[in-house]
Parts: sequence; C-alpha cells; structure tokens
Amino acid sequence: MPHVFDMQLGKVQIPVEMPDWNERYMNPARGEEGGQAVHAWRDGARKSLPEELPKVLVADKPRKSWPDAFTGMNGIYVVSGRAKDVIERFDPDLHQFFEVPLRTKRGVEIEGPWFIMNVTVRQNSIVVEKSRVQMSTRRPDKLNSFWVNSTTKDVVVDTSCLAPDIHFWRESRFSGSLMGSDAFVAALKKAGVKFFPSYPATNLNDLKTG
Repeated sequence: MPHVFDMQLGKVQIPVEMPDWNERYMNPARGEEGGQAVHAWRDGARKSLPEELPKVLVADKPRKSWPDAFTGMNGIYVVSGRAKDVIERFDPDLHQFFEVPLRTKRGVEIEGPWFIMNVTVRQNSIVVEKSRVQMSTRRPDKLNSFWVNSTTKDVVVDTSCLAPDIHFWRESRFSGSLMGSDAFVAALKKAGVKFFPSYPATNLNDLKTG
C-alpha cells in the first residue's frame, strides 16, 4: 500500500543556508533563473542542472544528530548517502542526486555524504473524490494539498494507476507531495534510515470490498 510522506515544514525542515546560491541568484538580473531552479528541485518541474544548485549548505544551528532526509531553504530536498542507497536500490537511475558539502557556520564539515535530491517521477493515483484533501480552487490540476493532521484512510489511492516498477514519486495534482510504496518505506525502516515521516494511504479496492 502506498504511503504519503508528511511534508509539514515543522516535521521535515531544518534551517540550512545557501550562501553561494544566494549570491548568484538573489538579485534582479538573475532572479528569474533562480526561481526556475527552485521550481525544478522543489516541485519537480524539470530536471535540475548542476550549475544552478548550491555548492555548499550551511547549517543555521549545530545539532547533536541529523536525520537522513530533510528540507532546507527554498524547499530543497537533502538526503544522506544511506537514504540515497535505498532510493536507488528501488528506483535505479530514476531520480537525481547531487553531492553537496554540509557544514557548520564555522566551516566544520558535517559527516555525510549528503545529496541534493530531485524526485523526477510523477504519478496520478489519488482519488480526490474519496480523499480528505484540500482542493485548490485556482489550479485543481496541480495545486491540491493534504490536510495537516492526516491519518490512515484520509487519502485513497487507486493502485491500478501506479507503475509497478516505481517506488518513490510525486503526485501530479498535489503540490509538494512525495509518495512511496510500502516495500520502499519498509526498506527504509529496516535499514534504520530516518526518512521523512509517513502514513499509509487506503487502497480504493479495499473500499469497494469493505
């Protein structure tokens, strides 16, 4: 059964800065380019280009431990080498990963490796008519979202719409969404990877037979 990754900022975001990227793009001359780069990594609008990514990430505050997946400035996805290994085992050569140093403000390297991630696959499996979701009045084709306090059975998925060989994807009608197969989520847990929190969706077929 697919799982919905809970991408609430309070649960997944860690303040990390991108000083070199800001210097390059946070100006009127290149602001539009910067926006396109953000749209690529945050929303999966297209594949990311190496030259438009930050060359280093700087942690805003020290931490005793780091999760294996978090979001940073402008919705950038950052994963550890352990998380990348599991993702690529299930979806080989499908998503994008760019190795990047993660450092403290004093320049101390935080043990990695760390990667900027772009999930490049979209699928359309959520049955909105049977799901407890927030529908966009402006762009219902792509800007819908999940309720903050979602639980099992809030989101109904038609698994017949899913490609059997894809285990990690974005939902095409849900902005900022990430979904994963049950086998993928189980493998993350088995490997001890501290990934984004998730909750199971409900299979449409279970509603028909329940």
